[in-house]
Amino acid sequence: MSQNPNPEQYNQYSQQAPSYSQAPGQQPNGYMVSSKDDQNMAMLAHLASAILSLLSFATASILAPLVMWFIYKDKPGYGFTKESARRAFNFNFSLWVISMASWLLAVVTFGLLFFIPLIVSTVVTVLMVIFHSLAAMAANRGEQYTYPMTFIEIIK
Repeated sequence: MSQNPNPEQYNQYSQQAPSYSQAPGQQPNGYMVSSKDDQNMAMLAHLASAILSLLSFATASILAPLVMWFIYKDKPGYGFTKESARRAFNFNFSLWVISMASWLLAVVTFGLLFFIPLIVSTVVTVLMVIFHSLAAMAANRGEQYTYPMTFIEIIK
C-alpha cells in the first residue's frame, strides 16, 4: 500500500512557519520583568538621591539617578525606572546648580558672604529629601512624580 506523497508537503517555501508571540512581560531571554520590579527600581532611584543628598550635603545627589538611568535606559520593561531616574537627575542638577552658584558667590567675595552657601545648601538638602521622599512614595504606587523646581533638563 504505497501512498503517493504530496510534493507541496515537502516544499519548505510553500508555507510560513507558525509565529509564536511572547507572553506579556516576558523578555526574549525568558526572564520575567514585573511592573513591581520596575516600580521598586524607580523608588530606589529617588531614595538613593535623598540618601546621597543627606550624606554629601546635596553635592553628590546627582550620581544615584544618573547611574540608575545609565543602567536601565536600554533595558526593556524598565521604562518607568528610566523616566523616574531622568526626572530625579534633572531635579537634582537644577538644585545643584543653585547650590554651586551660592558657593561661587562666596569664593568671589573672598568669604565675606560665607553664610549664604551654608544657608542655600541646607535649604537645598532639605528640599531634596522632601521631594525625593514624595517621589519615592509616588513610584511605589506606580505613578510618575513631577518635581516642582526642575528648570534645567540635561537628560531628555
